[in-house]
Amino acid sequence: MHAPGPGLDASWNGGLAMATESGLQFGRDVVFSYGPLGFLRGPYVWFGDLSVLGLLFSAALYLGFCTALVWALRRSLPALVSAAAAFLAVAVLPGLEQSLLLAVLVSLALLERERSQRLLWAFVVGAASFAALEALIKLSIGPVIVAVFVLALIGARARPLQLAAFFAILAAELALLWLATGQSFAALPDFARNSWQIISGYSSAMLRDVDVPAWKVTLATIAAALITLGLVVATGLARFRDARARWCAVLLMAGAGFVVFKEGVVRTDAGHLSLYFSTACVLWIAIPWSRQRWPLLLAGAAVIAAIGIPVRPPGMPTNLDVVANLRFAGEQVGNLFSGSRRERLIEEGRSGMQAVYDLDPRMRAELLGRSVAIEPWEIGAAWAYRLDWEPLPVFQNYSAYTEELDQLNVAAVESPDGPERILRENPLEVLPEFDTRDLDNRYTGWDPPAQARAILCNFAPLATDRRWQVLGRVPDRCGEPRPLGSVEAGEGEAVRVPVPGRGEAVFVQIDGAGVSGLERLTTMLLHARLRTAILDGGVSYRLVPETAGDGLLLRADPRVVAGLGSFSPVPQTRTLAVEGGGGELRYDFYAVRVSGARRGP
Repeated sequence: MHAPGPGLDASWNGGLAMATESGLQFGRDVVFSYGPLGFLRGPYVWFGDLSVLGLLFSAALYLGFCTALVWALRRSLPALVSAAAAFLAVAVLPGLEQSLLLAVLVSLALLERERSQRLLWAFVVGAASFAALEALIKLSIGPVIVAVFVLALIGARARPLQLAAFFAILAAELALLWLATGQSFAALPDFARNSWQIISGYSSAMLRDVDVPAWKVTLATIAAALITLGLVVATGLARFRDARARWCAVLLMAGAGFVVFKEGVVRTDAGHLSLYFSTACVLWIAIPWSRQRWPLLLAGAAVIAAIGIPVRPPGMPTNLDVVANLRFAGEQVGNLFSGSRRERLIEEGRSGMQAVYDLDPRMRAELLGRSVAIEPWEIGAAWAYRLDWEPLPVFQNYSAYTEELDQLNVAAVESPDGPERILRENPLEVLPEFDTRDLDNRYTGWDPPAQARAILCNFAPLATDRRWQVLGRVPDRCGEPRPLGSVEAGEGEAVRVPVPGRGEAVFVQIDGAGVSGLERLTTMLLHARLRTAILDGGVSYRLVPETAGDGLLLRADPRVVAGLGSFSPVPQTRTLAVEGGGGELRYDFYAVRVSGARRGP
């Protein structure tokens, strides 16, 4: 447990906790890459009771993972050596996917040799319960854990009754957990549909140029692919109870390896690459090695860990200090059993965040008593100032990276029942390295584009300073879009943006920049090509392919963006070119009339 703080990652963690605490419906009110139990992964004390559940879950997962890791090493090494090797792995390797690794470790152990019916029934109950929890925690990992356990049961020659029991327990516990978090069964179709949008759109939207040299990224990606293949081959050569168990183990390892490969190489930065190599190292250990092959076990693990060293995030700490680890564990036990200590952490976090945010009293007055959405991601401000948080469904803008997700937020912006205020932060004031006011070198007015236009039409500025802006809801002040014509151009060919009329804004829908054809297959295996929008022949921004057709604001009469200042979503460009789409493009230009801004109610 830690005191909450500001920042992108801390804020989405806080958003999950606030959503669960408030009973918001996942899939409708909240759409993210985590489910209603996502707060269990959070290290912060946003709310006392939720933090207790999170700490208990994290402690149980950690103990289970460490026990399974030592047990896997014990196949080939003496007990003390196994414990020491497990300690080194946990202390040194950053970003382990402990939930997936625990599932793989236990499943491969089940397949190693014939097990008793009593043990098989215990596996059915425990695996189903663990899978139910994970399926509502992280959307990209939970379903894979379910598949890992199913393959393990098939390979262990589970009886039809045992397979049926697994699915029955899984379904029952999913339903109970869903209801326990305040969710409605009526929201399940939306949860499934919009969760798929989040998962499927990730590979085309969330790649980025990194500080690591391109050659290092390329080599690391190739190394990750070869290691994943090596994990599958080595699993096929390991010892198992029979041929069926062997084939199920191979499929199990292929699925787990591919998932962490994708997690590591889609966003090619040091953190994600390190996560891959660390997790792959433990997957190697999970393979049932015989005692005679212990040199191969240790050599392979050492090689995988060493390959990950060049891409390790700078300053990444290790946990080799046993005394410090014990002291930290004691502090966490104290926090677990002391409500006053948890309250102190909450108040420390709230006061510290307020000091960092430094929200002007006049802005706070505009927000108090009103429902508030926050852009682009600093949701922690709602918790810090005890605001009535009513998020747009995709509550951190950068995640609305498909047309369907963009339109979800548009509907909330345009609805009279949507948030009354929008609080915007200018990340340039906090993270000056984001020279486009957004992460991944995107342009904030296009992230996502249809939502930005909807806000321009339905909200007007109430208060602005260098870091923050408060928008208030106004009656829709936009007319129907007026076609200005279409232009076809090749990749990299600049097209002229029409001049807006009085009180008008011009936007473009780009056809041909999305992911299609063979690239869709390669995107499933790795990630999409990088698309770049070039403005006025100079400045360039990353273009999200799946929202390029949603209408990017380009130019506007100065009256339209008066009062928005540096928060304007309009780049005021005269020409536009797109590179990376790989073919002919069609630019459909439109003008929309925007009446004069009026103060919100």
